Amino acid sequence: MAEGMTRRGALAALLALGTAGCGFRPMYGETGVASDPGTLAELRATRVGFIPERFGQLMRRALAQNLAQGGTPESPARYELMVSPGLTAEAIGIQRDGVATRLRYIATANWSLQRLPGNAVVANGFERSMDAINLDPNQAFAVDASREAAERRLARQLADDVVTRLAMRLAELRQGGDPRLIAPVTPPPVMPEIQRPLTPGGALIQGTPGLEGGLGGGIGPQDGFR
Repeated sequence: MAEGMTRRGALAALLALGTAGCGFRPMYGETGVASDPGTLAELRATRVGFIPERFGQLMRRALAQNLAQGGTPESPARYELMVSPGLTAEAIGIQRDGVATRLRYIATANWSLQRLPGNAVVANGFERSMDAINLDPNQAFAVDASREAAERRLARQLADDVVTRLAMRLAELRQGGDPRLIAPVTPPPVMPEIQRPLTPGGALIQGTPGLEGGLGGGIGPQDGFR
């Protein structure tokens, strides 16, 4: 992959290769589903439901930006996007003295698109992304800054993935396809407290605020969330 290629450009290339023979079109580009005026209008007519906790708010902001696609959201909304994110962490790179050198994050998002009015579910899905940061017991400020940056990256990555999948589903519906709903997906369990020393002084990671797993659930029946 060329060094200057952006993540979005890479995504477009992968979608173009992976969907060329099965009726799909890439997300971006002159022939992409997001370049279709009708699909763009559907995206802009989609509002994002409230998502609690800090990570949820980061993701909600990224979703709203992606759905607008540089334009103005349409009003009144014709769809509502409900998202249930989760964010967990685990220590990796454990040294002989029990000190962890890295922290791995696993971010997940169950999402459901509801048609308004009536809240009938017409599409849903599950996305997953991972990231990691270095742990330096002598650089607490740097670790905090890295953690915040990782959370923002994960929120953006999940938002990109959700809207990409959503645009493809909306394009299918516009072409007369039936709603395709997946079975409920259970996110990874919330990581318990890591019962090993993570710093030379023996301090434990007790669970970072905001990593409790978001809403902690998946998408249940078509009439609501679990």
